[in-house]
Amino acid sequence: MDELAGLGKLSRKRLSDVLRNSKGCVSVSLVAETLNVSREQARLYLSSWAKNGWLRRVRRGLYFPVDVAAETSDGGPLDPWVIASQIFSPCYIGGWSAAQHWDFTEQIFESTIVFTSRRLNQKEQSVAGLAFLIKKLTSDKIFGLKSVWKDQVKVQVSDPHKTIIDMLDDPSVGGGIRSVIDLFQQYLSSSNCDLNILTEYADRMKNKTIFKRLGFILSKIKPQEGNWIAYCLERLSEGNSQLDPSSKGKRLIKKWKLWIPEGLKE
Repeated sequence: MDELAGLGKLSRKRLSDVLRNSKGCVSVSLVAETLNVSREQARLYLSSWAKNGWLRRVRRGLYFPVDVAAETSDGGPLDPWVIASQIFSPCYIGGWSAAQHWDFTEQIFESTIVFTSRRLNQKEQSVAGLAFLIKKLTSDKIFGLKSVWKDQVKVQVSDPHKTIIDMLDDPSVGGGIRSVIDLFQQYLSSSNCDLNILTEYADRMKNKTIFKRLGFILSKIKPQEGNWIAYCLERLSEGNSQLDPSSKGKRLIKKWKLWIPEGLKE
């Protein structure tokens, strides 16, 4: 029988060739290049494959293969890390999403945090029903990454140290400073903890407010790390900063040049 789910033998071969060349997603450009056809013809192929349930459209011109073994008719859930790696590249998964990956928290967050060097108009984006929170970084701040495999797609995620430093750079990607403190405590008690690497990464970020937050928090939850606390004190920037910019503080800790949010113990 030459027909399968509405596709003829030739169409199935074309789709097979395209999927063999794909890296998790299928685009108009990929189809046109693989099959040596025009972009218009490529769009027609994509439309046909999607109509017959072999591909799932996630946004205009971008499709993902359907898992034919999935129990649901829509081909099963899409992995947000895979989606992010294809749509926002060059990018990496970080913040609270990376913290979950490194077992620093069991809390479930609705959005996936994506760091990218691309200039995007919208900080919050929804793709195929999945929520993404985008954080833009300059290319020199994209370092400290690990590769993980998701659905046969290689995805970049911040390593444990960069995950913490990114949250000290911008506490909002960790869910606010109180959440960041909890995550930092988990990091300190984990086998991944390495304050040499952590402070090296802080230096590379070229944001001395990181040292204010790092030193202040370290002095409260692990005061025995006197050498590292002193290291942070030596690197404070001039002027006063907010411990958490999303929760303006009214109480100034002069030693750390930090405004502390109300309700947070000194």
